[in-house]
Amino acid sequence: MSKNIVFLNKAFMIDYKISKFFYRKLRDRLNLVYIIDAISSLINLSFIFYIIFFINFSYIFLFIISTAITYLLKLISNRKRPYYYFDKRFAILVYENHSFPSEHTIIATLSFIITGNILVLIAPILRIVTLKHWLSDALFSIILSIVFYIFFDLIFNFSGLFNQLTRFLI
Repeated sequence: MSKNIVFLNKAFMIDYKISKFFYRKLRDRLNLVYIIDAISSLINLSFIFYIIFFINFSYIFLFIISTAITYLLKLISNRKRPYYYFDKRFAILVYENHSFPSEHTIIATLSFIITGNILVLIAPILRIVTLKHWLSDALFSIILSIVFYIFFDLIFNFSGLFNQLTRFLI
């Protein structure tokens, strides 16, 4: 067996054990799972609105483009969510088989980079706890969001783009 396959098997086993731990803790508390899911979504939405309306409107393009790329990657990878292996009752507010990458984590990491507020990083943790994502989904998504931010900041210079758009519209 090649080293790459052994590494992937070990990584998946760590993912599985973490999800199994949270499943055992929450399997009889589905109402709590639903509340936690709503909280993670509200955290992300509130930071998006705060960034767009109070920091710089041009970041809306960063969120839209990164979300579109994330959904494309979800369709390509088609990785099953952790609850698929434990209990499908955990499936609320999610697409069935699209775990990788984590859009919540990407949005949260981008929001953290922009605002510096660590509170937003609770959202990806809650997604792992409620069996919506594997730990490896979140870790890769953090790296992906850093790449998104660097790429869009260097190439498109969002702060300058906003000024150009307002001049064009006025």
